[in-house]
Amino acid sequence: MKKLIILVTLFIGLTSCGTVGNNTDIINPDAEYLYFFGATCPHCQELNKRINDEDLFSEVSVEKREVYFNDDNREIFSELTKELGLKEWETWVPFVYDKISKTHAVWVDPALELFKSRLNWAATQGVKIVPSGEASSVETPEESNEDTIPPETEQ
Repeated sequence: MKKLIILVTLFIGLTSCGTVGNNTDIINPDAEYLYFFGATCPHCQELNKRINDEDLFSEVSVEKREVYFNDDNREIFSELTKELGLKEWETWVPFVYDKISKTHAVWVDPALELFKSRLNWAATQGVKIVPSGEASSVETPEESNEDTIPPETEQ
């Protein structure tokens, strides 16, 4: 009996160790980004911390899905990576997919850069991205000859 109590305590302790930060799904089909993460993934926790520190989710619209413990989200992730033609070894988390430019990034720094790429583009075009994912122009369309579609990001 004593061994069982120790094993249960160890199991609860080990499974709760890795959950730091906001690991809650954000389901938003209209979001411009899909962000797949693992609740106990240390790289995902680092990305979540940096996103929170920079308050990026207030500037871009994101659909956030946990894939380690959620079978439905894992299936959505698998379908997306197959559509993108990625091999299994290329599909780690954190994984961010930009629905507009159809580009993706894996790991912390590339994911942050992909989130920021839309903001950087907007700044150069004189537009402001609002959390709904829409851009509101500072100029009227007649005042600018610039394209209003962000350039595709290189992988």
